[in-house]
Amino acid sequence: MLETTNSKLGIAIPLRAACLAVLLYLFVQGSPVVAASSSEEALRARVEQCYTALQQGNWQKVEKYLTKDSKPVFRGQPKKPLTAYQIQSIKIQPDGRTASVAVQVPVVSAMASKPVLVLKTSLWRMVDHAWYMELPKPVPGAERSLLDMAPKGVTATPGPLFSRDLKFEALWRSLGRIEGNGTRVVRFPFKNVSTHVVTLADMQLGCDCLSLKTTQMEYKPGESAALEIEFDPSKLSVNVNQAFTQEILFKTEPGGAYVKLTIAALLISSPAPPTKP
Repeated sequence: MLETTNSKLGIAIPLRAACLAVLLYLFVQGSPVVAASSSEEALRARVEQCYTALQQGNWQKVEKYLTKDSKPVFRGQPKKPLTAYQIQSIKIQPDGRTASVAVQVPVVSAMASKPVLVLKTSLWRMVDHAWYMELPKPVPGAERSLLDMAPKGVTATPGPLFSRDLKFEALWRSLGRIEGNGTRVVRFPFKNVSTHVVTLADMQLGCDCLSLKTTQMEYKPGESAALEIEFDPSKLSVNVNQAFTQEILFKTEPGGAYVKLTIAALLISSPAPPTKP
């Protein structure tokens, strides 16, 4: 009887050891386990590593966390190290292969005396059992940096310092290609979704090339309107085929919350007139 027990143990022990050896091999080799790889913890770790590299200004390391198609997009963007960041939310889609990540970062602008906290939302995809950030393709007529992206289908939630009283159709507008010095007007439609009158205050255009055309500054609850801003490229000193982007910052009262809008354009020099024979 003792021999039989030992015999069974002699079989059981090697089998257990073999199973443990297989699991250890898979762990060491990094063999994928989809449930673990698609977890929020795995994604959060990748996001932390990516944004730490952005803080350090280690652009080569940042590319390790970008999809293949996103790397050339990132290389063509203006870059500067982050001063800080804080992950606000991570939402993995039901398919377990895509996710949206909202990260709050301080943005320094000549229009504001202090850094303004901005919530940036990025799109992440599972590729070969690891999470990678996917950057949107460049928008014709303007350049957009990594920290100013708005992936298709993903909407950022306003941060705590930003106004929730006005709902804009879009916070970013492109004027497209502009040849010569002709002026253009850009419109930002919005609606007062609050229950009180909202006043636009402390409008900071940040550039002599921009002028406010809208004269109405107070809007009743439920009222819809549009903020109109004129762009005059003749007041700029730019190179040929230069992309132009400018942020516009203003406050809403009551509350003193911010609204930030962005205007973009691609400036093209006018063709030289033909010389007379």
